[in-house]
Amino acid sequence: MRRFYTATLVLIALAVGSVSISAQTSDYQVKNNFEERYAELKSSITEAMTVKEIDSLRSEIKDFAYYNEDHEQLLDNALYPETYESTIEELKQRARAAEHKLLIIENQNEKLTQLSNELSTYKSEIANLNERTDSLRNAILASEESESDLSQLVERYRKSMEERDEFVLNMIDSLFITYKDMQGKALAEFTEENGPRALQEEDNPLHVIESVIEENIQILKADNGALQTEDYLRMYVVQNRFSEVWNQIGDDLTRIYAGNKASQWENNIEDKLGDWKASASKNMWASMDSYLEKNNVDLGAFDSNESFYKSIEQFVSKATDASREKVITDENYADFQAFYDFWNGKIKKDWGKFVQEGEVLTMNQISTIDTEIMTWRDEAKPKSFLIPILFGLSLLTIVGLIIVLARK
Repeated sequence: MRRFYTATLVLIALAVGSVSISAQTSDYQVKNNFEERYAELKSSITEAMTVKEIDSLRSEIKDFAYYNEDHEQLLDNALYPETYESTIEELKQRARAAEHKLLIIENQNEKLTQLSNELSTYKSEIANLNERTDSLRNAILASEESESDLSQLVERYRKSMEERDEFVLNMIDSLFITYKDMQGKALAEFTEENGPRALQEEDNPLHVIESVIEENIQILKADNGALQTEDYLRMYVVQNRFSEVWNQIGDDLTRIYAGNKASQWENNIEDKLGDWKASASKNMWASMDSYLEKNNVDLGAFDSNESFYKSIEQFVSKATDASREKVITDENYADFQAFYDFWNGKIKKDWGKFVQEGEVLTMNQISTIDTEIMTWRDEAKPKSFLIPILFGLSLLTIVGLIIVLARK
């Protein structure tokens, strides 16, 4: 009987030990399975390439949390200092961050693809416009036509240049609109994830931009005398606007399309922009000076916004002083009228749009000169001597009467 009790106790102890070992093994397996699956999901999130993949992984994270929620207390102890809940939340947060980044990348890819398509259209159209203007320019140089026919040829050339410049302005405005919505951080994530975009040379925006700059430089340096001041002012505005847009998006463009040659590309384009600016500025100021000379308005030397403004201001000031000192001002008023016609007819009316957009003169400077011109007009206006003459005659009559009365 005693042996029976002893055997029974041994069996009970073995059974309890077996259950304890089984429970320990099960707890270990739960913890191990949880950590392995967590590592798999974490790795999959990192390697995901599309938003669709992330959406699928979020469903898997949800299932993963559901299958393990019965072991939350066990996992809290096993994962200390982390918890079951914090670990699941970390996976969800990683998925949200990855989805945000991939949405940005897909959005940027869509915009850049759209831009590339637009640039292909721009490139084709600019090539057509360049071909037309080059053909007309060559025809003018080689022309043996009559003066009337040559004049029509020149007018067609000027119109073609105007169309081309308007198209270039539209192109750079489109570039700016496309890239201004692509925030710096978004672009940084995009380029970090994708690297520089590999495009054919003819489709690369940097090559298109470079070719536009080079063509404009060539036109300005091969001047054939067919263009007028208004044309040079417009070309000056185009260059100014082009530089402004490049300063705002140039870094992003080189980062996306030039890769490890970004610095080289940036320096190359900025050097050519400098050459373009120098040529556009030189031709514009020279044409302005020539126009003034032909219309007998001598402002002296100027080659910049500031020197042009000072020349006008000094000219008006000296003319005003001269009018103030003269008794007979008819001749000086003719000088005033000539300048007034130039100022209001050309600077403010015919050229006004380009003068303001190219900052040839600021609105404040124009307003100041307007005021000074009105002062000159008041001083230069021919004076009427009728009243002084009548007053003098009346005075002489009175004096004569007094003398006659005194003699009587």
